[in-house]
Amino acid sequence: MISPLSIIGVAGLLCVLAYKYILYPAFGSPLSALPTAHPLCSITSKWFDRQILRQRELTTLFAAHQKHGPLVRLGPHEVSVVSLEGLRNIYTAGLEKHSWYAATFENYGTPNLVSTLEHRPHSVQKRMIANVYAKSYIQHSTDVDTLSTSIVFGRFLPLLQKYADEREHVNVMHLFQWAGIDFMTAYIFGTAHCTDFMDDREGREAYFKDWSKIRNFDNSGENSVVEGLCMKLSSATLAAQDQPQNNDIAGTSPVVLSKLYSQLQQKAKAEDNQLSQTDLMKRCASELLDHIVATHETFAITSTYVLYRMSLDPALQKKLRAELLALDPSVTPGAAEEGLLPSPDRIDALPLLNGIIQETLRLHAAVPVRQPRVVPEGGIMLHSHYIPAGTTVSSNAYSLHRQPEIFPRPSEWLPQRWMARDDRSPIVDSFPGPEVIRKWFWAFGSGGRMCIGSNFALQVIKLIIASIYTNFETSIIDDEGIEQSESFIAGPLGNKLIVQFVPLT
Repeated sequence: MISPLSIIGVAGLLCVLAYKYILYPAFGSPLSALPTAHPLCSITSKWFDRQILRQRELTTLFAAHQKHGPLVRLGPHEVSVVSLEGLRNIYTAGLEKHSWYAATFENYGTPNLVSTLEHRPHSVQKRMIANVYAKSYIQHSTDVDTLSTSIVFGRFLPLLQKYADEREHVNVMHLFQWAGIDFMTAYIFGTAHCTDFMDDREGREAYFKDWSKIRNFDNSGENSVVEGLCMKLSSATLAAQDQPQNNDIAGTSPVVLSKLYSQLQQKAKAEDNQLSQTDLMKRCASELLDHIVATHETFAITSTYVLYRMSLDPALQKKLRAELLALDPSVTPGAAEEGLLPSPDRIDALPLLNGIIQETLRLHAAVPVRQPRVVPEGGIMLHSHYIPAGTTVSSNAYSLHRQPEIFPRPSEWLPQRWMARDDRSPIVDSFPGPEVIRKWFWAFGSGGRMCIGSNFALQVIKLIIASIYTNFETSIIDDEGIEQSESFIAGPLGNKLIVQFVPLT
């Protein structure tokens, strides 16, 4: 027979558990005053986790914010924020990252910028290479000019011409992955040691077969091709630098690797930290592999959506071509003979091209999902609500980029919304101007943790799109599967956009 004391003990335990996990989260927590994405969100995160599994994360977040405003509770200890105040107090203020980043983005068992959680060590490492990713540096770099000229005229345009001559139908998602990794590795390791995935079919197939396992969280094996490639390129580049000058080896400087390696050496020396060559290599490779992966994924997603949208609008292709042909030099076979590209600042200043890229990044952000941060000790105030320490807070580009009062007709792809009022068409004449909507643009994040490679990515994307539409028309053969990406890992990868390139006469 159960004793009365045992019954009282069990009842008391149940009361404590009910208070801790139901009554307090639902009625006593400072977060209880916030609206919820679903009534269950006040006591459990499982409802929202279920939406993620069903690939409804972004649409659920957007609908909840449209209904309830800038603050929405997603779980007992998680809040989603969609507002400029939220961006300022979470990301500009430098709240620490959630542990998810360390578990997801660390390479070789070694931290990098993305996986580093604490603000201070992140800032120290970022300063090591920030200057070589600055817009002014990239636009005036002879190395960037040389590698861009080599890749565009020596690889990319000849490959498109081959596709056009053979009337081949091209999966441009794959094409842009190859181009993205070739550009990034050329900047990191120099053109003497970079990949040539636009030509090296065996190498790219092995790499992306291995990458598809990682992307799908398949941890079988060691993913040796992806990690091995970065380590091999790092080793070969550093070994070549240690050799006496060899005039037979031509190519651009390994800009990023040289900078990072020397800075890590100086830091170790200043701290009297005897790092082995293996440790130095791992630290470099962990950081640089993240740059490579981020580039070939986000570059491919954005460029694919640009071609998708442009191929639906032949008239817009003609308008863009007229803008591109005004460049001197323009990206044409004649310029290839001279080995000249338009200056980066001239390409960057083209209003229609810029509007096309910005609007694609708005509507089809490559990283549209939540970017979680953790509220520090003492808590913070958001929209007059106290958010206690330990709460996960986040914003997301999908919802930010669809606020109807900032982006009227938010589901429509309208590049002219980014153009100056004198260049706009009547359809967007009453929309908020670029000076307003740029504040809400979050394709690369914001604050000290925003994407370090955004300037390089934008310059390469604009150059590639300019190269295409100066010389070719594009038309869609099969657009099955192209839809808004749900996450950085998934994106439209595995789907396809089949395009035909038609040379201009």
